[in-house]
Amino acid sequence: MDNQEVCRQLNISPRTLQTLRDNGTLAYSQINHKVFYRPEDVSRIVKPVERKLADKAV
Repeated sequence: MDNQEVCRQLNISPRTLQTLRDNGTLAYSQINHKVFYRPEDVSRIVKPVERKLADKAV
């Protein structure tokens, strides 16, 4: 998955995605300056992100 696909799936901004990479929350690979994510890694963080969004909504 690339940046755009992950942002769309998680409903987050590219900057938030960058933060997830920077703090080690989301593993990634980089090939020729393009960043890729394994779908299982993205799926693993969906629940915590959804929980955080739900907490903000309350």
